[in-house]
Amino acid sequence: MESRFDHKTVEPRIYRRWEKSGFFNPDKLPRTHKKPFTIVMPPPNANGALHIGNAVFVTLQDLMIRFYRMRGRKALWLPGTDHAGFETQVVFSKKLEKEGRDFFQVSRDKLWREIWEFTQTNKQIVENQLRELGASCDWSRNTFTLDPKIIKTTHDTFIQMYKDDLLYRGERIVNWCVKHQTTLSDLEVKYAEREDPLYYIKYGPLTLATVRPETKFGDTAIAVNPRDKRYKEYIGREIEIETLIGKVRMKVIADVARKLS
Repeated sequence: MESRFDHKTVEPRIYRRWEKSGFFNPDKLPRTHKKPFTIVMPPPNANGALHIGNAVFVTLQDLMIRFYRMRGRKALWLPGTDHAGFETQVVFSKKLEKEGRDFFQVSRDKLWREIWEFTQTNKQIVENQLRELGASCDWSRNTFTLDPKIIKTTHDTFIQMYKDDLLYRGERIVNWCVKHQTTLSDLEVKYAEREDPLYYIKYGPLTLATVRPETKFGDTAIAVNPRDKRYKEYIGREIEIETLIGKVRMKVIADVARKLS
């Protein structure tokens, strides 16, 4: 017996025996295992190695799947990896920056090929790390979110939603990343509270307050509260104001939203 436990030698050997047994596949479990129990693995992003959060969910899900498998359930733990979309774009952009290359200067086809190879390399790393963690998932059903069958299912789903009149096109305010030149979901936005200075700017006879003075160059009108007696005489009139780029004329309008409130 070795004086020190060498996990790098022992654990891979044990895992190979587990895989060889075939019992990670519910279809190869004893016939007494009839009632199904299934967990779909939240697919780790194929844009880098696993992190401690991945290790936590792998541990918890592996405990559950092994528990129910030993209790005689037809247990399936479905593994997979995620191409990760915008998250992969961010990571890959940083990689290009280190190489002195500009994400937006790479041709579309070349960029697609490079990112594909990048995700495939990381996908293999992630799968090996899952094995090293001892994940008892069914590798015969391993799935990548850009597999042809997944893409087809996604397209078919949207087509069906269109036929069911569940899809529509509308205008919405979106989160926009000025660096990566793409939209962001609400989940990808971090909100932070801060105290900003309040700037007062004279627009002719009127004074407005703002925390965003840099946007004033795009102003085309001045909205006022129609209930405020100070502004009634100006509503509908044009006034001349002095700006950093010279004199401009601007119309004073009633703020309908304030009037309705």
